[in-house]
Amino acid sequence: MLLVAAYWRTNLTLRRLAPPFGVSKSAADRIIDALGPSLAFRPRRRFRKGHRAARGRHPDPTRDHTIAGQS
Repeated sequence: MLLVAAYWRTNLTLRRLAPPFGVSKSAADRIIDALGPSLAFRPRRRFRKGHRAARGRHPDPTRDHTIAGQS
């Protein structure tokens, strides 16, 4: 799990990331491919067609001209 987290968190290549964990870059790639999807967040479920997501009582204003200046 630490290898997957380090891979996602840093911008290191597998060649640089694998030696501190004591595995080859090929093994690191297999580990990330195997464990990565199970550690990732679940993808957002799609709503059925015509379904509106629940919102508050009033829609959010896209731009309040009394607060923001003109661009």
